[in-house]
Amino acid sequence: MEEYQKNLEQFRDDLSKLSNQTIIDLKGILLNKIVTYEFNRNESGVVAYLFEYDFELLGLTFYGLDKYLSQYTEHIALPTKFPDDNWKNITQESIYHFESKKTMKRYDEDCNKQEIKLFDEYFVKKYNIFKNWFFICWKKATKGIELKKGAYFSMHDTNYLTELKTMKEIEYDEVKEKHK
Repeated sequence: MEEYQKNLEQFRDDLSKLSNQTIIDLKGILLNKIVTYEFNRNESGVVAYLFEYDFELLGLTFYGLDKYLSQYTEHIALPTKFPDDNWKNITQESIYHFESKKTMKRYDEDCNKQEIKLFDEYFVKKYNIFKNWFFICWKKATKGIELKKGAYFSMHDTNYLTELKTMKEIEYDEVKEKHK
């Protein structure tokens, strides 16, 4: 248990080091300063912003969506700058190795039920830490900015998104209906 808690604290600390740059990047996106459009498109075709946390790749990605909720802009990996060259993803290598080792042990069926439960709880807590951190950055970045487009946060490959204007979770189909 202590090992899990130590990694969660490290993850929380890592995220705090990325907060300022993430807030700068979010403002840059919302003010259309760092967004690149595909195929000579422009801002008018974007109906929504999507911020997606890729749990497996340990990254945060932005892209703009058109009225069909298809990708309309280039992806932007956030934050755009890391504290130093040793950072390749949001989660430091030591945590990644810890998680990989635990995952392999689990798939080798070398875990007892208690360990599996701890591992599952760890990932739920880690996701919640990330989500809360992102929401705090979002609120700071949007202060004084009028949002005219939809904005959503989601976990990669899930059917649920958090609408960032209301902070309520909604299904993908509801988002699609909203932006027809």
